[in-house]
Amino acid sequence: MTNHSKKQLKVAVIGYKLAEGGLERVFGTTTKMLHDEGIEVHTIVLEDKIEFEFAGQLVSFGKYSKFIKYFKLKNYLKKEKFDYVIDFRHRINPKMEWVFLHFIYQNVKTIYTIHSSKLENYLTENKWIAKLILQKAYKVVAVSNGVKQKIEIEFKNSAIEVIPNSFDFKTPSNSEILPFKYVIAVGRLVKLKQFDKLIESYSKSHLPEKNIHLVILGTGEEQANLEKKICDFNLQTVVHLLGFKENVYDYISKAKFLVLSSQYEGFSMVILEALSLGVPVISFDCEYGPRELIHNNSNGILVENQNFDELTRKLDIFVEDEILYQDCKNNAVSSVAKFHSSVIVNQWLQILKNEN
Repeated sequence: MTNHSKKQLKVAVIGYKLAEGGLERVFGTTTKMLHDEGIEVHTIVLEDKIEFEFAGQLVSFGKYSKFIKYFKLKNYLKKEKFDYVIDFRHRINPKMEWVFLHFIYQNVKTIYTIHSSKLENYLTENKWIAKLILQKAYKVVAVSNGVKQKIEIEFKNSAIEVIPNSFDFKTPSNSEILPFKYVIAVGRLVKLKQFDKLIESYSKSHLPEKNIHLVILGTGEEQANLEKKICDFNLQTVVHLLGFKENVYDYISKAKFLVLSSQYEGFSMVILEALSLGVPVISFDCEYGPRELIHNNSNGILVENQNFDELTRKLDIFVEDEILYQDCKNNAVSSVAKFHSSVIVNQWLQILKNEN
């Protein structure tokens, strides 16, 4: 453990939950990363959903009603006198964000994080509130250069820091998890991820006839729709919806490659995790994160954004062009070394120690 200052920093990291999505995994990873650097971390969740790893002192307000939990949060922040609050919430309700700015986070150095190019999910749709968040925040941290540029253009605000998502090296299980070859997609089963269209693209590819299955990990409201899609294309024996898995790394590590078919991303945690495990990736070149991780035909393939016919062709190329595939596989791990938590944590420390 590294002692970076005489006075131990005390930081609250706040999110709605530690379950289900990529944002929440990054929330948990960040608490571990800061805790390992000797910072006193309080991991605060506003809902009682905890599945992902985290570190520090866990504080949950999930059992309280909406108004009570926010009063308790306000009082907790006041009592504990944190040096900083790092906010990992979605921020959709303008009135609620006004309350956070003027009541809950009053007199607190708050660092707001923004994790996708859909800025209204993190700054609300109300431009006045969005500008207020950007003005009042101690710092605003965007997850990719593309997201930073979008904020700068839309809000004429140039005081945005970029800190990408990070990963820790995981040692996956040696045992075979599934008794067949497969490609994998991971994420919440929501429209944004477009798994229904991915299933259709897969059905048109050569993968089913080559007995290379499609495995999708995640839960969500699109479950029934995806099950119907699988039946419509008569793919019940080769497409598998396996739900949420705690050992997601084991499933990714055994896949031939990972596929990302989202409408938009910020800095995809699942792409980062796949590459760190030596698994190449096929992804749409969507706004804004994939191009900052995938070097086309070097560690994966970038597909023209939202071109599902092209996605089908690239699926075929990756199983038929063995030289290209092996090159991408061989380059995967080294291509993301700069995103290891031991590197990324220094960017957080710069902000928290006010050295920039």
